[in-house]
Amino acid sequence: MPAYLSIFLALFIVLRLIFWLSAPPNPDEAYYWLWGQHLDFSYYDHPPLQAWFQAWITAWLGKSLFTLRLLNLLTNSIFFYTNYCILKYLYGDRARIYIWWVVLAVLASPLYGMMLSLAWHDHLAVTFSLVGAYLCIRFLDEYLVDCKGTSWRLYGSAIALSIAHIAKYNSLFMTLGLLVAIATHAQLRNLFRDIRLGICVGIGILGFLPVLYWNYSNNFQSFRFYADRSVASGTPIMRLLEPLGFVGISILMLSPFVVWLMWQGFRKSKLLLLETIYSYVSFWTFTISTALLMITSLFSTALYYWNIHAYLLLFPLLPLALFKQNSNKTSVEPLSRSTLVFNGANLFGLLFMTLFVWNSSMFPISALFSQDSDQDARMIYGWQEVAVEVQKVIHTLPELPVIITSDYRSASALAYEMDNPNLTAVSQRISQFTIWNLQNMATQKGKNAILVFDRWYPLNDKAIAHFDRVTPISKVAIARFGLPLKTYEIAIGQNYNP
Repeated sequence: MPAYLSIFLALFIVLRLIFWLSAPPNPDEAYYWLWGQHLDFSYYDHPPLQAWFQAWITAWLGKSLFTLRLLNLLTNSIFFYTNYCILKYLYGDRARIYIWWVVLAVLASPLYGMMLSLAWHDHLAVTFSLVGAYLCIRFLDEYLVDCKGTSWRLYGSAIALSIAHIAKYNSLFMTLGLLVAIATHAQLRNLFRDIRLGICVGIGILGFLPVLYWNYSNNFQSFRFYADRSVASGTPIMRLLEPLGFVGISILMLSPFVVWLMWQGFRKSKLLLLETIYSYVSFWTFTISTALLMITSLFSTALYYWNIHAYLLLFPLLPLALFKQNSNKTSVEPLSRSTLVFNGANLFGLLFMTLFVWNSSMFPISALFSQDSDQDARMIYGWQEVAVEVQKVIHTLPELPVIITSDYRSASALAYEMDNPNLTAVSQRISQFTIWNLQNMATQKGKNAILVFDRWYPLNDKAIAHFDRVTPISKVAIARFGLPLKTYEIAIGQNYNP
């Protein structure tokens, strides 16, 4: 790898470490950490795997930024090692060179740069999906040769994909893509008469049982959340334009430079990787996920990061676009045109990740230009100051109050800062707190409460109606480097009636 690319790699690693070790918890990171302090079979917004791991890590190593994102370090290691295994399988010893180019391409993609950094569910989902897809492809290649294949690879694929399913629901797109690839291939179609594939289906169902049980016990709230997440709105013309918007933002967040390299790599793979079914499977895992989300966008919500599994198998094809071809598929001599595009990808990704880390650990850049923009980014900051003020109010009350905020994100961030899993939220938006509130009604009824809210999520009349009286106490102004970000208000509510 050229020396200047080593500089790019070092910069990406430094940015990742700055984020992991210094950025306050993103409110959703705190939200999922909080799930781990309330262990359950599943949760309202997502399956339970991230929460289970957070519970185990916190129990063993305590609460800190390091432990919050420690799991990301482990999954990133598995993710990039699996990419190396794929490169080794496709290109032999050249994988030792190609892996660094692929690592850089992944880090330079804003979509993967963010999702592999944040302690959300995505890093688990994409890691185990990639492992499952790789093992599946190895099995399918063997099956095409001897009509048998190595069973442990098929079962290992099923286990890895099952783990991905209980990390995030959109992992099902990868499994569906693999099944369609098998179903549309004349020789592989016989696998549907193979008992081993039936066993794999059984493994998938068994792994998903905790999610099914939780939904059955909670009126299928999680499934309904995704089914009802967005009701079609706007004119028919606006809805028809939604797929174009989905494609546009997907290209931007994947990186236009990386998209071009992926296309070139895939196009050449159909001619150069004839002894493996890899190209065929990568086509279907991309097509099924992307097509289903584009159709979904016509009548509901389709977010660009839901399609993160579609591109996983395309990254290992980048060497076909980046290096000259010879009788051994590719050489180690980079193509000048592709190298220019690759350098553009790194510059684009470095700029994006620098802004992401700055917004996450210093202050939102948008705050320099507007007092009200990017409220999500502003919500990252100030919870230490709010926690100090809340503790002062607690000491003035005769008994321990309920602590309530006006949104699930603020409740999660404050709960993480105070290391208090018993905070709650009173909001019109349904969340995991809604379910916890129903479970805790008997113990919270009649207590006084400390209320924390802001102008973005104010204490509305419906929330005030839960109390006999609400008395404002204080305000906490949040600023960074002299730049005002938010003001939180604190009040006392008497006789809480949930």
